[in-house]
Amino acid sequence: MSEVTITDMMQAYAQDAVDYAGNQFRVDLDFSENSLEQVEQILATLHNDLPKGALGKLFKGGPSQEQIRDMAKMWGGYVGEVIRQRWGGEWTTETAAHPGTVITLRVLGYDIFPSAKVHKRLTNGSEDNIWHYYQVIRQNFETAQQ
Repeated sequence: MSEVTITDMMQAYAQDAVDYAGNQFRVDLDFSENSLEQVEQILATLHNDLPKGALGKLFKGGPSQEQIRDMAKMWGGYVGEVIRQRWGGEWTTETAAHPGTVITLRVLGYDIFPSAKVHKRLTNGSEDNIWHYYQVIRQNFETAQQ
């Protein structure tokens, strides 16, 4: 029996995101770059549904920090797989800055952190827009390939 890799795990998270989008939002994600606009809309809805402030959390409840981290891994897996399928790269947890602790996608000499970015999107709001994040990444990758 083969060992499960970080790539296997992130691909499974990405598929969970596809299933969740279809079941909860009636959105068909296809791993295209443009599907990240749909993901941004879903993340905006999820962010808006989170209770805000201490009183909001007290009266509305909402997901635990662990549940938010799990959502970030799932959606980060999808975002990362869109990037990986378009630009190549490999999933890892081994980086110089954070050895063995942070899920990282290494692409064209860049280390990016899709799950961490999605976590920020869920908790901070539109200032961490995923579609804009991808536009910057795409520009960097296009420049790196020249």
